[in-house]
Amino acid sequence: MFSFSFGRQIYGLCFIVVVTIQLGFSVALLISMGLSRYLWVAALANFIRPHLLVAGIMLFVVGWALPRLSTKIAGAIALLVAAVPFLFLPPPAPSAAGMPVSLVAANVYVDNPDPADFLAIPAVASADILVLQEVTPRWQDALLASGRWAFESSRDLEANTDMKLFSRFPILDARTISPESRDTGGRYAVRFELLVNERSVIVYAVHPQTPRSTRMWRQRAAYLRDLERALGAEPTDASVIVAGDWNTPPWSPFFRDLLSSSGYRTTEARWWPSPTRFSIRLWSLTQIGTPIDRIVISPNVGLSELLMGPTFGSNHLPVVARLSIPR
Repeated sequence: MFSFSFGRQIYGLCFIVVVTIQLGFSVALLISMGLSRYLWVAALANFIRPHLLVAGIMLFVVGWALPRLSTKIAGAIALLVAAVPFLFLPPPAPSAAGMPVSLVAANVYVDNPDPADFLAIPAVASADILVLQEVTPRWQDALLASGRWAFESSRDLEANTDMKLFSRFPILDARTISPESRDTGGRYAVRFELLVNERSVIVYAVHPQTPRSTRMWRQRAAYLRDLERALGAEPTDASVIVAGDWNTPPWSPFFRDLLSSSGYRTTEARWWPSPTRFSIRLWSLTQIGTPIDRIVISPNVGLSELLMGPTFGSNHLPVVARLSIPR
């Protein structure tokens, strides 16, 4: 009799533990969503929203596999809370008539010594514009020697936070955004003006600070603040492309603020943005990465196609966009 009673207690305790985990998970996610604008630790959860959704699905499955109603309800709550951030992702830009332009944005990774694999990617070889981050002098020289792009940005990589633009179109102007700011960690977006078939097209190269600490998280926010102001100052009929390693997932409230204030559109998939940043230490499994590299466009620029390029020795995938510019 004692053994039977003790077994029932253990059995009941197991259900309590499962429900506690399910509800604790839900509460933690709600806190992270509510405080990610104000608290660095909460903001970090935005980088793993896909992983948290998978965890929510697992908790839902476990809850429904058990016979208690309490685990089923708590599992459903966990799944719903994990799915909420995906319900508010912005829709991608629509297609539009215009002149086709292909652009590749890629963080080539400062410790990636050989650009050969990158240059061998067909989408890179045919790109009209390259917007690159973490470029080294060796990469700069190799891409220029390939002869595929007639125009390049300044060779002073340090002045441009190791960013580089190559283009088949003439570069009319290049300027640093808010160089007077002292709270961006020494990083600044760069604005380029290109002449695309007699029409001016603005391309912003971006690479804000990675938020690995509270201080760096604030520096990233300041960088996005300056970028948001710069985009707001562009003429409403300007054709603008913003590309690079944003170090910011699409679930970030700071990214949503930028899109909302500017009226610009992202090119990422609405329901499941493709991971672009992954760990080389984890066998370069891109599927378990996070989406932080992207291309954003002004309302009069259309999106024909978006795809991710293959791995090439970096811990980022190249983002390839086929756009349409008003004629």
